[in-house]
Amino acid sequence: MKKLEGLLGIVAGIFFSLTALIALMVIATLIYKGPARHATAVAQSAAPADAAPATQPETAAAPAPTAEVKTAGVSVAAGEKVFKKCKACHTVDEGGKNTTGPNLWDILDRGIAAHEGFAYSDGMSAKAGDSWDVALLDQYLTKPKDVVPGTKMAFAGLPKEEDRQNVIVYLASLSANPKSAEALGFAAASGTEVAAAESPAADGPVEIEPVPYPDGVTYTNPPAPTDAEIAASAAAVEEIQKELATMDYERAQYDPIHFAPAINTATNEECLTCHQEIMDHKPRETSQAGVAATDTIAWYQTLDTYTQDQASFHWRHMESDFAKEVMNLQCVFCHKGNDPREESPDMLPTRAAFSAPAQPEFTLRKMVNPSTTCLLCHGAMPDPENIMGLAGDWPEARVDLETPEAPNGCLSCHAELFRTERHNVSYLKAANIEELARAGSSDSCYGCHGGRQWYRISYPYPRHAWPGMDDSEVPDWAVNRPTESDPEYALPAAAQ
Repeated sequence: MKKLEGLLGIVAGIFFSLTALIALMVIATLIYKGPARHATAVAQSAAPADAAPATQPETAAAPAPTAEVKTAGVSVAAGEKVFKKCKACHTVDEGGKNTTGPNLWDILDRGIAAHEGFAYSDGMSAKAGDSWDVALLDQYLTKPKDVVPGTKMAFAGLPKEEDRQNVIVYLASLSANPKSAEALGFAAASGTEVAAAESPAADGPVEIEPVPYPDGVTYTNPPAPTDAEIAASAAAVEEIQKELATMDYERAQYDPIHFAPAINTATNEECLTCHQEIMDHKPRETSQAGVAATDTIAWYQTLDTYTQDQASFHWRHMESDFAKEVMNLQCVFCHKGNDPREESPDMLPTRAAFSAPAQPEFTLRKMVNPSTTCLLCHGAMPDPENIMGLAGDWPEARVDLETPEAPNGCLSCHAELFRTERHNVSYLKAANIEELARAGSSDSCYGCHGGRQWYRISYPYPRHAWPGMDDSEVPDWAVNRPTESDPEYALPAAAQ
């Protein structure tokens, strides 16, 4: 009996052990595999491929992106980047000063033409009483002059809707009571997009944004010489070469080509028949008259502002790659063929006649009048702060106006408006200048407009009219200035 009871106990123990083991396996399955699929899901997976899809739970698949979404979202950071195009004329800090345009702190929902201390145009003042709400700001930023005819704002506008929305969100943040993108009815950018806007662009090729040309202004290069002009110049060169064989220095010095009227039509080829050496980097140590080169400087070379290497002066202005690209200078542009008595160091009106030293400060050369030659390009740059409304001199101000996508900060203001036809003259290649400015950086412009300046003599640059210019009053700096370039350098009508 006792043996039977022991055997039953062993069997029972084994049974309970197996039961416990099975239970543990079931629990483990539930934990690591999850619950068994619902019968509906099994039925769906077994359905034929061409059967109509059964209704899925909302979490079964992520929704496809909507094709009609125009922008990924707007942000203050992206708007601040776009606003760099506006910083030349507007400050945005609380209490900031008015410059070319009014301060824009708290501009959203502010009254139009209501900022204290700014002289608004008549067109803008006529809208006083209205407010800068989101819709009106968007319209105005699209094309300012369509919304407010006669506005002083020279900016052509932001054609991209995304740029306008980003700028509006940025301006809305500049207030004691800032508003978010959602409050303005815009889709806010995701955290990833905001981070991308705030971080510098990744290394790689940068696509420069195309810069539009101004309405009504066409830039052209001077026309190339005609076949007849080329033939006439070649014939003149041949005659000069024949004469040189029997011509001494004194006779050459007073040759008719050096004086009016012959010099007025002399070509570079004619001049360089004798003077080609002037284009070389190694001029003669002494002149043909035996005077040392260091003692034969021209009058303009005695100016304090003229300090560069004289050996390459003519080469830089006529033969260098840059000169050939943007200039069309002729020898007679500077060398006008004055009377020899006007060029002699013994005939200066500031001292007694024939009192020049044995080694005079300049020699009997074809005198150059800087006021009618050099200063046509090398005059002092206008006051960048008081006239142009910049935050400082261009080398410092450019930082806030240039991006990798728009490397020429000058075109922030001078692309479509504040542009004139001043480059359209016979001694410059206006079309080439425009192409370089749009493809390069502001250095393309600063090389001339901010480069060597002749402060001693003030040249009244013509104040050409530009598209949309307010001509109701003339600013102090432009009083008595001509309104067009010298007719002597006008392009032929067919070239304009």
